[in-house]
Amino acid sequence: MSYALSEPGPGPGDAMLTTTEAGRLVGRTGTAVRMAIDGGDLQGVWDRDHWLVSESAVASWAARTPPGRGAPLPVPRTDEVMRLLEEYASASAEEIAVLLGVHPGNARKYLALLGLQGRAVRRPDGQWVLAQSVTAAEEVPNKQLT
Repeated sequence: MSYALSEPGPGPGDAMLTTTEAGRLVGRTGTAVRMAIDGGDLQGVWDRDHWLVSESAVASWAARTPPGRGAPLPVPRTDEVMRLLEEYASASAEEIAVLLGVHPGNARKYLALLGLQGRAVRRPDGQWVLAQSVTAAEEVPNKQLT
């Protein structure tokens, strides 16, 4: 059992995921995520009976690590979500789910992945928008304009 120290700890608002959830987020298997933890490539936290990893750490690991052998998992439909955000200007995860015909959990994952990539931002009202469309007042929470 190894604790990798190559990744920083979770940042503020960074969700902790099981290895299965982390694998689905980045198109890998839970076993691949566990192997990365055991191999020291990914920092994980042991929580009673399973490993937890932060969203940002697993996204960073996936970006720098090519997928292994075996049948690839389905590619997240992030490009389709980006086109929908361009078309509608903003949308909730539930609206994206309806438009794509997927489970709301999958839509939330696609949006979370876009958020980690810096391509989309979730506004305080729960609507997602393209990152370049966010105003300066929206970038800093609780910022009051005088």
